[in-house]
Amino acid sequence: MAIARYENLTVKSLTTATDSIGQQVVTQTTWFETRARVQDVRNSLEITKDDRVYTDLVKFTMNYTPWMKQVVDYQNQYSINWRNHDWRITDVMESNDRMNITLFCYRNDPVVSV
Repeated sequence: MAIARYENLTVKSLTTATDSIGQQVVTQTTWFETRARVQDVRNSLEITKDDRVYTDLVKFTMNYTPWMKQVVDYQNQYSINWRNHDWRITDVMESNDRMNITLFCYRNDPVVSV
């Protein structure tokens, strides 16, 4: 039997706007704090001719609540803060009995020159 690890995370709402010179600005606001089962943390590196791109992927499993239902329905408006990094939601799986929601989240580090 696998050992489950539960860790604290923060769900943040995202608001997009345009500044005075036309650039898009994203504002993050803490919505709520919760605990999630953390699984399958994967780090990857892609090296092209000129750059290195670091990408991380993780799976969070949480209880099905009205707030989490809202995150599922509008995933582009929320991010997850875990280990002091912001993770964007890429995929969502609802369990058939609606007891759990699993979020697949990714994070990209800045591109680094080779």
